[in-house]
Amino acid sequence: MMHGHKGPSATTPCLNCLSTKSPSAANAALDSVVGTLHDVDTLRHSHPRLAAHLVRMVAAGAPAAEPGQQIADLSQMDHLSIFRPPLVTIDPRQIVPLPLHLLLGITLRLLRIAVELVISCLSGTDGKVFSYSLAETLRCAVRVSPAPYHGGVFFGRDCHTIAAASDVVCRTILGLVPERHHQANKRLWILWDRLGRTMSRAALVEASEVRQFRANALAFVQLMKRGFPWVSVSPKLHKVLHHAPDFLERFGSIGIYGEQAVESWNGFFNQNAAKYTAETEVGSCANLVRAMAVAREASGANLVRPTARKPAREVARRARKSGDKRKRENKTRGGEPQCVATVEKAIKEGRQWAEAVFKEGDRTVGTFLARVASQ
Repeated sequence: MMHGHKGPSATTPCLNCLSTKSPSAANAALDSVVGTLHDVDTLRHSHPRLAAHLVRMVAAGAPAAEPGQQIADLSQMDHLSIFRPPLVTIDPRQIVPLPLHLLLGITLRLLRIAVELVISCLSGTDGKVFSYSLAETLRCAVRVSPAPYHGGVFFGRDCHTIAAASDVVCRTILGLVPERHHQANKRLWILWDRLGRTMSRAALVEASEVRQFRANALAFVQLMKRGFPWVSVSPKLHKVLHHAPDFLERFGSIGIYGEQAVESWNGFFNQNAAKYTAETEVGSCANLVRAMAVAREASGANLVRPTARKPAREVARRARKSGDKRKRENKTRGGEPQCVATVEKAIKEGRQWAEAVFKEGDRTVGTFLARVASQ
């Protein structure tokens, strides 16, 4: 909206490049020039958006713009899905592919692929039953649950947990779909786990890992598109394939510039502001930055050094080892007391999530089969 852009509903929905949403007869000429989001055979994109174009759109949206030169009078190739005067003109190369949103959206898409596989290989009824089973597997085996106040999806850390436990998720479709689909789904999760870890890490990434990230992104999107033909390349998948590797190569990290890193540093400042007081909040922040500079590294570990704890006596250690409920080996999952209302609420929310995933998956597969039948 800040760039006067319609977003995913626009003909060219990407803020970084000029690729159109999908091939169409109406935009065939434009597609042939700039390509589409479904072009997944190349690593680099040859038609990036330019800041100079945003500046021209600001001028075209000004009240003094000459007739015929206003945004509404320009062709699609001239305005490139910008319908209002941009409020800011940021170089598109500096737009951060937000790791949290990519993590949430693509993790949900991978979970939905499992439901769509069962629907396409068996039936819609089987797919609905499987979606409930998948929700229970995530709750009981992976120990994650969707958060209704978080849009009905999983938290970022839960997405990492699901990717790390992808074997459990992939085993849910074992025997229900052909082995080749099972192996393709398993490979997708492995690649996504690697991509998600690199994107979310708030640290500089070595050049070798950047090259591996680019290769994994290409393999991930190509496998998803070719192994599961009903999958449409969304703007998020397009970001992972084309723009996340470029941003990573240009700035050395994505997680450092993501909203989670900014929020974590905001929290760190709030916790330590009393130690670096000043007349204004900006001055207090400047004092904190100076302290980090003296520490030579912008790390909370250099500023907050925990007091070393004395080792416990051997007798106490043996007691904890034999019966301390904090230790994993002393926990009995089946025997742990649980609030019945909490369990029932988690089951209910899981079923609501399963119903939403099934409905979307059933619609996607049905649309794809209808399109194939009409060709």
